[in-house]
Amino acid sequence: MSGRPAPSTALWLSGFLLAGVVGGVAWLLLADPARFEVTAEATILSESGAKGRFGVIVTYVAIAAVASFLWGVVAGYKLRDRGWSMVPLFAVSATLAGIIAWQIGVRLGPPDPTTVNAKVGDSIPQELAIDTVSAFLIWPIFALLALFLVVYSSGDGRTHSSSHHDEVVGH
Repeated sequence: MSGRPAPSTALWLSGFLLAGVVGGVAWLLLADPARFEVTAEATILSESGAKGRFGVIVTYVAIAAVASFLWGVVAGYKLRDRGWSMVPLFAVSATLAGIIAWQIGVRLGPPDPTTVNAKVGDSIPQELAIDTVSAFLIWPIFALLALFLVVYSSGDGRTHSSSHHDEVVGH
């Protein structure tokens, strides 16, 4: 052993927060928001532009699934021996990561189109937004899925009943 203490549970779980930051920046860079077109009569959102609203959410969900699953595998592997207490800690940490990612996209993304001084012919991107709670649930769901898969796959393959059988046979 190197004599250094193992990283704490809190350190491994804080990695979810970093995943949230990375996810937020990725969402900001990869999302293609709806675009409003400024006409002489009004600012309109065309049908093709409306697809961008859905695309922004799909992009967030895809990033959430990948980021939380990947970090869930890493943290799950390192914390797999800590027991069931990791389940609520993973859920809370991953949920916070989702909130961080969302806030990065909202705060650093395009402003509210109603606040933009635009002229006829301009195309204004809609602000990044999530209008469904289910998108936020992707973070903890995929983090927990990763934890369960890591814990399940790292078992020694013995069940409680076979362990008991070995003890009885061994006498």
